[in-house]
Amino acid sequence: MFKLQHNVVSLLYTIKGHIEAHLGRYEEKRFGPGEDPLTHAHQVMRKIHRQADRALAITKRISLAMKAEDDSAGVIGKASVKEVWREMLLILGKRYSFEAVEIIEYIPDDFPLIQCRRNDLLEIFYTLVRNAVQAMSAAKSGTNRKLIIRANLQYAPGDHILAVITVSDTGPGMEREILTNIFEPFFTTKDPKEGSGLGLCLARSLVRRNEGTIAVSSFKNSGTTFILNFRVAPAPEGTSAGVRVLAA
Repeated sequence: MFKLQHNVVSLLYTIKGHIEAHLGRYEEKRFGPGEDPLTHAHQVMRKIHRQADRALAITKRISLAMKAEDDSAGVIGKASVKEVWREMLLILGKRYSFEAVEIIEYIPDDFPLIQCRRNDLLEIFYTLVRNAVQAMSAAKSGTNRKLIIRANLQYAPGDHILAVITVSDTGPGMEREILTNIFEPFFTTKDPKEGSGLGLCLARSLVRRNEGTIAVSSFKNSGTTFILNFRVAPAPEGTSAGVRVLAA
């Protein structure tokens, strides 16, 4: 929490610094010939506006992350992986172009529902795919840009059936130093205008509050894969389970 507060406070000090610098020049009449105080004030206000927008975005992300942690013991809903995935693509497609990206989908039509709140899964997918698209856009020209999602079932000890969802890209991948910090709040390799460094931190919180797990696999120049594990939702009463584990 200290790190979160530190970043917000840093933005507030930046805003305060812009204001004090302008007021100091105005009060001490340190504007040179041809310099208009009103024009300078307008430029300062634009800088302040950008910093304030970033501070608001950060506080909203912090609020969502904290709410996710507080609600971890709440009722977990059910979600269709395919439906939520395709809805996310429609939403994200309004902001980013997928023309240069080949989207490959391996989600069986009869894949069972998973135990995850629908909106949470939408936010998780949105974050992972946005990061993948941004990473691939920075890749060398001529790179075969692919976004791949796979949904499989895995048997876990304790008679649990887990849904294993992987989201992969063919971007530049990540070095070990980046990989080990990828879920830390405010950690980012992007320009500040492109992200606050809270997306993956929030995604992890959302996964955890739905009793799932998230991991990442990557290497420089080898792309990146995120692995999500969720429990399969119980079948409605009066219907067959729909998922069977057959012994050899």
